[in-house]
Amino acid sequence: MRSSLLRVLTTVVITAAAVLVPAEPASAGIWQLTDGFEPSTNPASSWTLTANGHCGGPTFGGPSSTPRTGSGWAHMTAFTAHGWCALGRTVHLTPVSIHPGARCTAGVWTELWGNEASFNLEVIDPDTWTYIALRSITQDWVHGWELQTVSWTAQRSDVVLRLTVGQQHPYWHAAEVDLDDVVVQCAY
Repeated sequence: MRSSLLRVLTTVVITAAAVLVPAEPASAGIWQLTDGFEPSTNPASSWTLTANGHCGGPTFGGPSSTPRTGSGWAHMTAFTAHGWCALGRTVHLTPVSIHPGARCTAGVWTELWGNEASFNLEVIDPDTWTYIALRSITQDWVHGWELQTVSWTAQRSDVVLRLTVGQQHPYWHAAEVDLDDVVVQCAY
């Protein structure tokens, strides 16, 4: 009798433990910012241009392509050899103040062209103006939308996201980029 009662009690305790204690850590949260440069969001109010050399743009909505999605996109042209044009904005990574060490990724779809045109996807510390994360590409006359991404472990809540097009050499054609569907996402 006593061993039967002990087996029933053991079964109840093990079953309760299995139900109450998850097998894995609790599910992480996801925070996300999206920006498709849509006209209804007035992208000129969120993004700031900085330039080194002669810069064309930004223009929102054209002129050289069609958007990847929606009806809006951004376009910039770097005309000067070794010059560049950049669109930047401050992004407040909401969960990082409570969850430092969140894993974050920034991505943007690009259509880059021109002889040795370059593009940087930059995440910058606004206090020291140093890179937290950087993705650089160089292309020659390749058309078509391509996704560029960069990831980092977030230690601060505010970062500057910057999208930069540059001209490496003094060729006859400027470096141009179309940008669409920016996403910044953090998992914590």
